[in-house]
Amino acid sequence: MLDPLNAFLNAIPPLAKAYEKVHDSVDEWNSSAQTADRISNVAEQVVDLLNEVEGMTQAHSRDFKNATPRFTLRDGSVLKVFKNPVGVNHVFIADDQGNMIFGGFVGWIHADGLNQAIARIRRDFT
Repeated sequence: MLDPLNAFLNAIPPLAKAYEKVHDSVDEWNSSAQTADRISNVAEQVVDLLNEVEGMTQAHSRDFKNATPRFTLRDGSVLKVFKNPVGVNHVFIADDQGNMIFGGFVGWIHADGLNQAIARIRRDFT
């Protein structure tokens, strides 16, 4: 049987590995998306329209990777959506290379306005 000191020392490597795994997971979750270095005229117009939605707030780019592509704009940009675990609607625009151009979200009270803007974007920019 191990004495308490040896038992403690033997437990350190598994604990360290568990900590490392949790740390890496948090780092990955909190990492920023690759952002676009250019924006097309179409994407610029779409971003302007999204910024006009009441309640629009800049989203953290970490949620960009979880967003689902909804449709492609006529310039090759992609509109992506994401709903976080508490039901807050996010919208992202990616360039034709998959880099983030825009990220925003609205609270529950402004979700209808965001949905109307997305419908308009689909109608006018695809």
